[in-house]
Amino acid sequence: MKKKHLKAVFASFLMASTVLAACGGDESAEKPEENKQAETDKETEDKNTEETKEVKIEDTDAAKQAAAYADMMAELVKAKEDQEVNWDTVQEKYEAGLQKDVAELAPEFDQAIQAALAAGKNGEMEPIISVQLIDKTTQSYFYQNQKALQKEAAAALAEDKKEEANLAFVQIQHLAEKVFIPTAEKRDNYYELSGDSSLVENINSGLSAQEEALNSGNAEDFQVFLQVTDKSIYRSYYLASKSYAEKMEVGAKEGKDSKELSIMQAEAWGFYQAIKGSLGGGDEAAAAELDKLFTLNTTDPATIKAAETNALFAKAIAGKIKGYYEKAPNLVAEGNAVEAKVGAMEGNMFLKMLQGQMTEKLGEEKTQAVFADAEAWYNAIAENKPEDAKAKSDAVISAINGLL
Repeated sequence: MKKKHLKAVFASFLMASTVLAACGGDESAEKPEENKQAETDKETEDKNTEETKEVKIEDTDAAKQAAAYADMMAELVKAKEDQEVNWDTVQEKYEAGLQKDVAELAPEFDQAIQAALAAGKNGEMEPIISVQLIDKTTQSYFYQNQKALQKEAAAALAEDKKEEANLAFVQIQHLAEKVFIPTAEKRDNYYELSGDSSLVENINSGLSAQEEALNSGNAEDFQVFLQVTDKSIYRSYYLASKSYAEKMEVGAKEGKDSKELSIMQAEAWGFYQAIKGSLGGGDEAAAAELDKLFTLNTTDPATIKAAETNALFAKAIAGKIKGYYEKAPNLVAEGNAVEAKVGAMEGNMFLKMLQGQMTEKLGEEKTQAVFADAEAWYNAIAENKPEDAKAKSDAVISAINGLL
């Protein structure tokens, strides 16, 4: 596994750790007798890449759904220009290309989209607010669909069903290109994220590492790097919701009207739906309160404060981190090395979500020290050394508690 993938994601944080774990800790130069095997591996990788390219992406379910979404948005975008929206056309596109799949995977999303469509059509809601609810809730569906495809790809690869794994993975790549990357770019621009902090780079690095693992048939690496891709997309949705909370507070101070604030609130709510269930596992009360704050007709958007939403997000995300930091050593003790590494990576990807808040509160130097401890913790878990992991774990959790 090449270092370049992780370098873009973590810089020093985790850069070497997963590489060492994937390569058995041996980074020595290739021996002459290994050249023939390396060439054989390259031929196999090239063959597998060719097989992936044979998939007609336009014929896949994900591509058809993304196309239906694009068609819907082509009509819905008229509301942003104060033009009349043909709601019947949007309804037809939704029902023909998305509704069945959304209802099957996340029925609550279907209900929200249908309600927003009806409210926009009958005039119960400002058209642009309906549009934002439909747009962002559909994007939340695509995130959940990505998770389902990741699970499908990982299971297929573990069973050596390369063709099935490839089919699922190319759909993930397509959704990243059409849905996740454009959204991530907006967050990168808003928060001025670049290099190892860039959401776009993190998503692409995760996908590249996953693809390499898939081509080499390494199911274990695929599962570990899956967390880089998935949680980077997750971070994009989190930062989207967080940014709208900040914009609402600024907007209220600037005297923006209730319509403008409600549009932001609708966007925050729609993006939040993607991660609400997961955050509830970190802190149910905090997740529920965030949902309440972002819900139209429940909270006046002019009263939303960035500090409050940031604190709630930190509380829920900290709960997720603590859960993985507790679970991973237990999995090592039980002899479940693969799940332990996957869980450790997942815990550290949640830690990365709090990097901005941590830097703001602790400063750059102390934050980097926390990430160095997190890297060492991952190494200890990957190397089956739960005792060595304990001290590093305590240091990371102590820092996290300092944010609460």
